[in-house]
Amino acid sequence: MWAEQAIFTSLPRRERGGYHLVSRSRGVPDTEAQALAQWAPSHGALVVDESNRTSLNFFALPSGRFSFSRTCAGPAEYSGRGGHQLYTHFLIVDETVLQAAGFQPFSLYRDAMALGYFLYQPDPAELLEPLPLCRVHPHRDARFWADRAVELNLPALEPLRDRLQSGHPLRFAYAGDRAALAECLIGLLSPESVRRISFSTSLVPSAARPFLLSLVAETLR
Repeated sequence: MWAEQAIFTSLPRRERGGYHLVSRSRGVPDTEAQALAQWAPSHGALVVDESNRTSLNFFALPSGRFSFSRTCAGPAEYSGRGGHQLYTHFLIVDETVLQAAGFQPFSLYRDAMALGYFLYQPDPAELLEPLPLCRVHPHRDARFWADRAVELNLPALEPLRDRLQSGHPLRFAYAGDRAALAECLIGLLSPESVRRISFSTSLVPSAARPFLLSLVAETLR
């Protein structure tokens, strides 16, 4: 199984500065590149707190493929306007890859982290290569994720699940590990619901990034 990749950040490249898609693999066409840039966060959009240092994000592309990504803070903005550079690394996969992971995007995320794919690169190459992914993933049912939520002392997930399965956008404030909350919640959804879901775990909500599920800090309640 393979994933295409792209990187969106703030770097001066070929007389172009500010936030833009600075890198991508050949298998990412212009239409997908435009969609990635639309959903990608820019200056000041990452919500960092004691329990959340990055944001994990997922959405379907117009092509029918799926993107999962990690947004982290880099060094101080080169432009001098203050704050930190935001760095978002996308992996783009076909539905067959998502299906092999049991329709759990976090399984793909954990593999990518273990393989070092999401490590911050201060000067990434403009042309990236497709990346191999693990072929074997543990398949866990909704009961596993419900028990995991209890073990982690997460808020009640059933009302959140029901709202997402109805297709209504949901912004939910949580001070704890928002990635753990999202992973357990996505684990309760049917494959059909996962195909329609989009989520971020620590981005400031924006009309430009219409995530169905936005997990945010309590200050953004």
